[in-house]
Amino acid sequence: MSFSISGKTAIVTGASSGIGLAIGKQFADAGANVMFADTHEAQLVAELGEQAEESNIRYFAGDLRERLTIANLLSATIDAFDGVDILVNGARQMVATDPLDPADDTLDQLLMQSLLPAVRLSQQVAKRMIRQGEEDEDSSGPLGSIINLSSIAARRTHPELMAYSIASAALDQATRSLSVALAPHKIRVNSIAFGSVMSASMRTTLK
Repeated sequence: MSFSISGKTAIVTGASSGIGLAIGKQFADAGANVMFADTHEAQLVAELGEQAEESNIRYFAGDLRERLTIANLLSATIDAFDGVDILVNGARQMVATDPLDPADDTLDQLLMQSLLPAVRLSQQVAKRMIRQGEEDEDSSGPLGSIINLSSIAARRTHPELMAYSIASAALDQATRSLSVALAPHKIRVNSIAFGSVMSASMRTTLK
């Protein structure tokens, strides 16, 4: 069995900085076509340069909390590379919570920012992967892989990270549900739980 991703197409969200950017660059270096997606277009341009038609790198800027933006991201990826084989849901945010303040809205914020876009994008990408498998009569191996970037905060409690912990735990449960639902279609769904990484959101939280 080959573990090469050369020639495969990946969408990586949260890809203008931190872990998402590092994963996208590693995929590109390994020969994959990569769509770097993030809300910060200026940062994408600064990190990746101008898009070249002959390159295996593209970027897409938009707010993935919007369903139309998700559809546009998938369309842009297919237009550029004809399909999609890998999705990395790397867009996540860490925000401190006051666990005893009923007016604190960080849980709403993080569910909208970190959970729902990952679930909705996974659903849309999975549908495309299944269609690609139906169109390719010679396909016998896995049709695709979906990877969710989670956190050990899903299992380890810190009161000031309550919303982040809940959103991370919810993403892990979504991963389990999607993995069972998509296994018959030969699509893998996995979650990677990170510890403390000095990302942009972590720097903001620690200020």
